[in-house]
Amino acid sequence: MAVSPSGGQIVAMSSAESPWRRRALFVVFVSALVHQNALAVPYVRENGWRSAADFFVGDILTTTPGRFALVDLTYVVLGFHVWAFTEARRLRIVPWWIASVMLTFGVGIATAIPFFFLARERALASSSTR
Repeated sequence: MAVSPSGGQIVAMSSAESPWRRRALFVVFVSALVHQNALAVPYVRENGWRSAADFFVGDILTTTPGRFALVDLTYVVLGFHVWAFTEARRLRIVPWWIASVMLTFGVGIATAIPFFFLARERALASSSTR
């Protein structure tokens, strides 16, 4: 339980009490998975398997905005996975963290983050019911 700045008590809502959050995370996860693959799969089919590297570097390095975006995403990926690893160890869900790393480099960070948050929500919900 936390105390608000005004001095009142704030009761933290557990995962079990907020199924809408799990549903929303699931929708974001599936939407990202579908949309990212809808872009990537046809591109790779047309340009061959070696073109999959284009999604991680490719022409992005040829412009300043592209380099900025790549640096930005690199720090998002690093920051998220450092936090997620410590959270995964705390909740004993390291295999789900490994899966989120694989999703990051196999699909994209927009799929990996909601996926890990879903695993985290499930772990929190199961620990609150024990």
